[in-house]
Amino acid sequence: MAEQKPIPVFKGKDALGTNHQQSILNVLRMACSEAIRQPDFAQRLQAIKQLFYVRDFDGIFLESANLAVYTAQYVPRRALCYYDIFTGIELQQILKTHPNILCLGAGSGSELVGISAASCLALEGDGSPITIHSQDYSDWSSILQTLETTIRYKWGISEKQIKYEFSIGDLLRITPELESEMLQAELVTAMFVFNELFSDKVNAMNFVKTIVKNVRPGCYFLLVDSAGSFSSIKVGSKSYMSYMFFDSLAQYFEPIVSEDSKWFRHAQGLEYPLGIENMRYFIRLYKKK
Repeated sequence: MAEQKPIPVFKGKDALGTNHQQSILNVLRMACSEAIRQPDFAQRLQAIKQLFYVRDFDGIFLESANLAVYTAQYVPRRALCYYDIFTGIELQQILKTHPNILCLGAGSGSELVGISAASCLALEGDGSPITIHSQDYSDWSSILQTLETTIRYKWGISEKQIKYEFSIGDLLRITPELESEMLQAELVTAMFVFNELFSDKVNAMNFVKTIVKNVRPGCYFLLVDSAGSFSSIKVGSKSYMSYMFFDSLAQYFEPIVSEDSKWFRHAQGLEYPLGIENMRYFIRLYKKK
């Protein structure tokens, strides 16, 4: 009879070992190994980059064969960055309350991996688990399931610590179901999603209204996106950075964290089969009044 492998035990702050960034990449390297070995990986990645250039997001994300390639290439840098963001004092305090987190446009898994890693530093003792609910408009369920399985194995996280959920919905067509998910969340995130989906004023303003309506008083909204001109939205003859829409709503939102430009630079000497770039982003963490 074959010897059974021991079930990993959650070790809290020690779950990530001594090199937290490398531990995150080890999860992704294991979860994405099959995708990276695909014979047409380089060819499909180049096609994805070309579709990004012409802003054909449907061409990328509604083609199921692209999803694993996208995750392998683009999730590592964002997962490392999101981990860094969620190790900040304010977000660690939120994680320690074991919140229900709704991550909008989060199918590729960056939020799942980054927030899970940061949660290892915040989780102490018993209590209800943190819930990380990833939402997207295409079906990333198999990608997210692979990431979840790998995280639970590598870091010993069980459902006593974190519950994972996924739903499909279009942020351009807000449904009662999505509004209900927002109402149940203590933290709603929109990380590198606002500018991709809301490049015109009408869609942007509808999304802002939805956040104002459905984030409950006392709960939080986290907005993170590129700090470059890619994040600007044209209104008439003028262009505005997307965070300006929410900054102008002081009657609804109290800014807790506010930085217009910040660099995330990963550590040197990290091991991953693909190149990892640094990122410049803006961040707003608001508390709903």
